[in-house]
Amino acid sequence: MQAEHVGIRRQARRRRGAVAALAAAFLVRIWALPLWGTFDNEVQKAWSARAATAGLADIYGPSDRELVARARARGGGVIGQLTTMPYPKTQFEWGTARYFVDYPPGSVLVLWAAGEGYAWFAPGLPNRRGFNAAINVAPLLASLAIAALLFASAPGPLGGVRALAFWLNPAVILAAPVLGYQDTIFGALALAAVLAMMGGRLPAATLLVVLSGLVKPQGALLLPTLAVLLAREARPALWLKAALGGIAAAAAVLAPWWTQGYLLSALDGCRRPLGQGTLAPLGFNVWWIAGWIMRRDAGEPWPLAEIVTIDAFHAWSGIDPRSVSRVLLAAATLAVVAFLASRLRAGGGARTWAIPVSVILQVHAYALVGTSVHENHTFLAVVLAPLLLGAWPRSRALLAGTSGFLFANLFLAAGFGRRITSQRFLRALRSAPGLDLTVAVAAAHAVLVALMAAWAIGSDGRAPAAAPPGGAGDARIRTG
Repeated sequence: MQAEHVGIRRQARRRRGAVAALAAAFLVRIWALPLWGTFDNEVQKAWSARAATAGLADIYGPSDRELVARARARGGGVIGQLTTMPYPKTQFEWGTARYFVDYPPGSVLVLWAAGEGYAWFAPGLPNRRGFNAAINVAPLLASLAIAALLFASAPGPLGGVRALAFWLNPAVILAAPVLGYQDTIFGALALAAVLAMMGGRLPAATLLVVLSGLVKPQGALLLPTLAVLLAREARPALWLKAALGGIAAAAAVLAPWWTQGYLLSALDGCRRPLGQGTLAPLGFNVWWIAGWIMRRDAGEPWPLAEIVTIDAFHAWSGIDPRSVSRVLLAAATLAVVAFLASRLRAGGGARTWAIPVSVILQVHAYALVGTSVHENHTFLAVVLAPLLLGAWPRSRALLAGTSGFLFANLFLAAGFGRRITSQRFLRALRSAPGLDLTVAVAAAHAVLVALMAAWAIGSDGRAPAAAPPGGAGDARIRTG
C-alpha cells in the first residue's frame, strides 16, 4: 500500500512538472512574439502591409490578360512563351527598401490576415513591435496545432511525450517565435499529411501535401513518400479521388488570384524561389563548404565563410552547382523511394516509422546538397522526429541530431535575432576555434545524414510500434 502511494505521488509530481514546463514554454513564446527576429521579418511585414493595404490580386505581377498579350507579342506558341518567358514582378516600397514577393500564395494569405488584424489596432501599420507580434501569431497557433497533433498521434502517455518533445525543443522555440520564422504553419500541414499517410488516408494526405506546398516550397519534399504510397494502391478511383482533393486545395488557396484574373503571376510566385542566385545562403551544407573553399583559395588562409553567388562559384570552379545538385538530389530521392518501398513490403511495424523516416531523410538530403538551402530548411525534420518516439529504436538519437543541427544552423546564422545578438558577436564566435565553426557544422551535417541513412537501412521494422490515428500497424491503405 505504501509503495502504491509513493507511485501515485511520483505520478502527480511528474504531472505537475510537465504542466509547469508546458506553461513556461508557452510564456516564453508569448514574450518572444514582439521580438525583431531576422531581416526576414522585415520582408514578411512588407508583404503583409502591401497585401492588407493594396489587395492580393496584383501583388505578384501583371494580370493574365497582360501576360497573354506579352506572350503573343513574342511570337511562337502562346503556351510555350507563357511557360518560358520571364514574368514582370510587382515591386513596391515599404520603409526604406523596395520589395517583391517570391513565396507561394499560401504564405501571402497568412501574412495578409496578419496585416488586416494589425490594422485593427494600429491603422497605418507602423513598423513597431506590435507588427512583429502580429506576424508571429499564426506561427504560434500552428505550434499549438503541431503539439495537439503529436499528442493525438499515440494513446496514453506516449502522445504527451511526443508533444513535449516538440513544445519544449529549444530549436523550435528559437525558430518560432524568437527568430520569427513562419515554418510552423507549413510544418503543421506537413505533419497532418504524414499522419494521414500513416493512417492510409491518401486523398486527405494529397490535399494536405498540396496545401503545405502552397505555403512553403519544401512541401514538395513530401511528394516522393506520397508517390510510393499511391503507387502501392492500384485502384484508379483512389488516384482520382486524391487528384481531385489536391486540385480542390490548390483552387481554394489560389482563389483570390484566379477569380480576379491574376492566376499566372501567382503561379510564377511559386517558382520564384527556384531562381535564387546565391549558393546555399546560410544553409550549412556541402555548398557552404565549397563556397568557403573558394574564399580560402583567394588567399585568406582561414576565412569566415560568406554567401557567394552561383555565377561566381561557377566561374571559379568550372562546375555548375545547380546541375550537380540536381543529380545528387535525384539520386538521394531514388534511394529514399527504394528504402520506403522495401520497408513497406516487409510489413510488420514498419509503417509507423518508415513513412516519417523517409520524409526526414528527404528533408536532410535536400538540405545537404541543395543550392537554395537556408538556415531554417530542416525545420520539418524536427516536427516529424517526435512521431518516432515509441516506434523506432533510433528515435531519440535522430531527434537529438536533427534538433541539434537546426539549433546550431539558426544560432550561428542569426543568434537570437536583431537588437539582441550582433553580427560582430557571431563572427567572433564562429572564428574562435580557428576554423570557421559554421564549416565544421556543415561537415557534421554530412556525418549526421550518413548516420540517419545507416540507422534507417539497419532497421527491420520489428520495433514496438504505436498505431497512428485512423490506422493500425501496417494495415493496407484504405480509400479514406
